[in-house]
Parts: sequence; structure tokens; C-alpha cells
Amino acid sequence: MPPSKKKAIYIIVPTVCLYILVLVLFLLTPFGTAYDFFIRFGALFGFTSMFVATMMTPFAVQLYKIFGKPFVKIHHIYSITGLLLITLHPVVFAISVFDITVFIPDFTSWIDFWRLGGRLALILIYLAVIGALLRKKLTKYWRILHILNYAALFLAYVHGVLIGTDFQNIGILIIFSCMIIVSFGILAFKRYISFKRKKKD
Repeated sequence: MPPSKKKAIYIIVPTVCLYILVLVLFLLTPFGTAYDFFIRFGALFGFTSMFVATMMTPFAVQLYKIFGKPFVKIHHIYSITGLLLITLHPVVFAISVFDITVFIPDFTSWIDFWRLGGRLALILIYLAVIGALLRKKLTKYWRILHILNYAALFLAYVHGVLIGTDFQNIGILIIFSCMIIVSFGILAFKRYISFKRKKKD
């Protein structure tokens, strides 16, 4: 087996296992109405897909060497899936409570800002998507917009911890905590590498 295929397997298998684990824990957590099912499904799998897509970005060059042209398509699949699912979460919730204000960020108090941080997270995700779509025109700034994904992941994570039903499941809490730690750990590592390279130049 070519080395590139072996590396591809090392990447694909853990990703599939992550989705399976989230699915199992999701199904083990009781839910009430059909609204609850889709609200929770959108939140958990939207976050997971956004996490995977975000993790791919810093290693675009390496992943391109492994997967070739299909890498771009793979990244887009995760990004689009994450965007759709993360949007499904508030849309279904808004329908269930007949209230469109659930899309408006809440700045009335410090605790409410974090409890309802998913609202701002959704806006940041869409800004990041716009930045990616306009990367050819915003050559100097699209990466700044794209990094908003990390802020969105953090806001969504805190939102889930504070009021998310699924985060009462210790398994979900541990897995998603690991996701957020890995996200920022890799971001810090990549920034450190970039800093070292610039220092040498």
C-alpha cells in the first residue's frame, strides 16, 4: 500500500470513529419531541463537522499531498455539512418556540451572553464562510475572517456546556471538551511555527 494511502487511512478512520462515538452517545441520551431530536442532532453533528473542517485548514498543504485534488472537495463537504447542521439547530428551535429572536445575540448580561453564545457563533460562522468565498478578492483579510471559526467553536462549546441537554452526558462533555482543546492547541502550534519561520527570515 502506498504511503499516501496509509496516511489517508490514519486520517479517515479516526474521523469516522469520532462520528460513530458522537452518534452512539447522542442515541443514548433520551429526547422528547421530534423538535428535540433535530435540535440536538444539528448541534452535535454540526459542531463535529465544523471541528473536522477547521482542523483540516491549518494542514491544507499536507492533506493536499495525501488526498490530492479531492481534499478540497472533502473539506467543502465537511464545511457545508457543518454549516447546514449548525443552522438547523436554531431554525428548528425557533420553529418549536415560535420566536425568531433566537437568532439575535444577547448582550443584556454577562451570563446570558455566554448561555446564548450560540447565536453569535452562528453569525461568526457565516462571516467566516463569506471570507472563504471571497478569498480571491480579500487576499489579505480572508484568513482573519476564517479564523472566526475558532471563536464560533468556543462560543458554541460554552453555550452547550451551560444549557445543552446533551452536555449533561459526561461522555459528550469529555469528547467535545477534547475537541475544543485540540482545536486551540493546533491553532497555537501553527501560530508558533509561523512565528519561528518569520523570525528566521
